[in-house]
Amino acid sequence: MTTSKPLQAVYCWFDLEFTDLDPAKAAILQLALWLTDVDLRPLEPGDTGLNLVVQLPPDTPVSPWVAEHLADLLERCRSPAATPVGAVEQLCTQYLDRLLGPPVTDITLRPVLAGNSVHNDWRLAALHFPALLERLHYRLLDISTLKQQWLTWLGQPEFEKEDAALVKRWLPFDHIDPAGQRHDAFYDILASIAELHFYRTQWLQLKTT
Repeated sequence: MTTSKPLQAVYCWFDLEFTDLDPAKAAILQLALWLTDVDLRPLEPGDTGLNLVVQLPPDTPVSPWVAEHLADLLERCRSPAATPVGAVEQLCTQYLDRLLGPPVTDITLRPVLAGNSVHNDWRLAALHFPALLERLHYRLLDISTLKQQWLTWLGQPEFEKEDAALVKRWLPFDHIDPAGQRHDAFYDILASIAELHFYRTQWLQLKTT
């Protein structure tokens, strides 16, 4: 077990890519999972979390948008190197076990699921990875809430998540160089961490030291 922090002070950054916006029809294409503390630092120095491309049977239907925009990911999902969907949840819980120790019974003491529009990912995880959600708090840290206030209440320009240089600038660690693009699950996690750090620094001013 790596952390000695209270588990509710741990953020479980989570992002999924999937085949369809309808959860009843969607299959998982990619999962990224990473643990940080509340200061957005990896719980384990040098840790890079999980980034799993999930096996997809060739005949699985996908939405037209996914077919057009995620063609490279679809190809990787249909390769032998992709992770079988049945193994994904076990890999996630093993990762949590390694960094956090065994599950805790008290839901108020569990890590908090975090990400952009993470309620969508929660809905799919509830269908496909229920044992993972049983390890987590009932609260969500959704960066989209801050985004909406930043844009509409304060009238400020949007944090451009597609700009890898901007994401790198606002990441509070330097052992990973963000690459990829939006709608890559791992890149989206990095962009969400950078975006939260940006809001804290430019707006919320949570700490003065």
